[in-house]
Amino acid sequence: MPKNEDPKIRDLWRERVDAARRDYEHARNEAARALERITCDAMNSEIDALSELHLRESAALIEYMRVLREFHQLVVGDEKPEE
Repeated sequence: MPKNEDPKIRDLWRERVDAARRDYEHARNEAARALERITCDAMNSEIDALSELHLRESAALIEYMRVLREFHQLVVGDEKPEE
């Protein structure tokens, strides 16, 4: 059986893609809400918090793209991911 036809592996990676997408969307929404609260007289702590949220959003997007690439290789490229 080709690697990409194993339904258990495909289902596992589909769940990982969904979880990574949810994590990214959550991080993106948190950053967007924080940005809406920033005003011209924002304190340094608020700006630092916004920067931290943007870093989390970037990290979540990088992880989502990594998992999505692995899933794509599994489905299209017939390559079993290492994880």
